[in-house]
Amino acid sequence: MKTNIVDADFFPPEYLNKMNCKIVCSTENQTREEWLKYRQKGIGGSDIASMLGINPFHSPLALYWDKVSEIEIDEDMENIPAEAGIVLEPLIKRKMIKWFIKNEGVKVEIDDCKYILQHHENPLALANIDGMIIFPNNELCGAEYKTTNERNYKLWEGDNLPDYYYLQVQWYLYVTGLTKWYLGFLIGLRKFDVKIIERNDEVIEQLVNQTKDFWEDFIIPRIPPSPDGSISSGQTIKRMYPEEEAGKIIDITCIKNEDKMERLEIIKGQAKELKKEGDFIKQEFQVQMGDAEQAICSDKLINWKMQERKEHIVKASKSRVMRIGKYNVNGGKINGND
Repeated sequence: MKTNIVDADFFPPEYLNKMNCKIVCSTENQTREEWLKYRQKGIGGSDIASMLGINPFHSPLALYWDKVSEIEIDEDMENIPAEAGIVLEPLIKRKMIKWFIKNEGVKVEIDDCKYILQHHENPLALANIDGMIIFPNNELCGAEYKTTNERNYKLWEGDNLPDYYYLQVQWYLYVTGLTKWYLGFLIGLRKFDVKIIERNDEVIEQLVNQTKDFWEDFIIPRIPPSPDGSISSGQTIKRMYPEEEAGKIIDITCIKNEDKMERLEIIKGQAKELKKEGDFIKQEFQVQMGDAEQAICSDKLINWKMQERKEHIVKASKSRVMRIGKYNVNGGKINGND
């Protein structure tokens, strides 16, 4: 099936004509605001985990607000991990090409594929893929690049792959009509490897249904999904209601809210008791440590060091701060992480 150009004035590379999808636009010279506006028209691969509530940094409520609100560009806001990931993409691409030569004995080309793609029948299904792998026999597969820190290495060990990345790739396989995707990942600038992800039509069918439900239940009627207690939901609520109306009072009394208020009071009381118990345990450790800087307890390392607080709003001071982290012996040296 020849690829259909939906809203663009350009000539796509020939390989895209072999794919069963549409091209919405080129992202080559797009501003971030333009790119975000196109993304509001549907659900992209990186939206899937948020929609399902498994993205630890972006809740369903945050995704809803991204789709229905006016585009806001905060030039001063920094997202260093995301920026670092973009900078490292050319490196991962080069490493992936070498990986194919070493592991599959074939030299491939990887095109950057700077387009927003759309499923040929489902206009809600969008994809902004990292690359398209072109084999010598003209076979096509997708390429995705990921970076993570060394603390997350267990999520990638062996056959492991974070669920949110697996589902993102399944969405790309659905949009493009392809059957295989290669995910190259870099862990802490120390380890590079590639995961091969096969198309799973059962998973794709579930994602398509859940996406349809999310769009029809929340986006179209402009009804926000419930918050989930996450930092992301809290930040989104502040974006949704940035200012109060002076003097406005509303009554939200109902049996459901009265039960929630009672539960909140119970939680506050439990939190106080748990904090007191935690402080008691730490004090016991401090008495046992005396003037020692560090203590070992099984696989934990306790640090109790002097920490200086410079003067700002309050008077400058310094005091010892206790931190408990993982304990291990590395080359004879004791290391502790918060």
